[in-house]
Amino acid sequence: MAVESGRRERNKAQKRERITAAASRLFATQGFASTTTAQVAEEADVSHGTLFRYAASKAELLLLVGNTRFRESLDSGRAACASTDDPVERLTALVSPMAGDTLSLENLAAYQRNVLDGSPDEEHRAEALRLVDELIATIGAILRDAWPSPDAPDPAVAAEALYATLHVLILRTEREQLDSSAFLHDFHEHATLVVRGYLTTPRERTSP
Repeated sequence: MAVESGRRERNKAQKRERITAAASRLFATQGFASTTTAQVAEEADVSHGTLFRYAASKAELLLLVGNTRFRESLDSGRAACASTDDPVERLTALVSPMAGDTLSLENLAAYQRNVLDGSPDEEHRAEALRLVDELIATIGAILRDAWPSPDAPDPAVAAEALYATLHVLILRTEREQLDSSAFLHDFHEHATLVVRGYLTTPRERTSP
């Protein structure tokens, strides 16, 4: 029984890997909008029914693939932002790996929409939301490093504002068909404004 159970788990893991790899390849080469679940199933050599046991919709399939991409980008961005002390440059370095090429930005825009639209209890969306929280926490840590004082305002507020800005810029970049350099330039401009405000706004003190 244990042997059979172990075989089933291996088979499930292998199918999940094939589905994830197939969806990743197709999204990367032809984009989320142009990819169908039938193409993914055929590429992964599984039935449509099997595909939907691992991702119940095309949107969930994007989250499954996008979560891996998001994690890799976040890890790369953290490594890149360690090379400078300037908070704006650190923030720009943090988000730079997300940009990629134009097709990557189109897929990222679709991913962002699906992260924030739907039930947070869905497996892949729950993981995506945890990654968003991790990104916001990392932004907050960069701001905290820039002003390590009890007088500094709450970095979480500015971090959430920067994530909201990032979300809007990703969607605008896709809508206006801008390239990654335009996206990063716009983020740098917005980050400069937010950081300048953060660094010149002391924490409010309540009267004793």
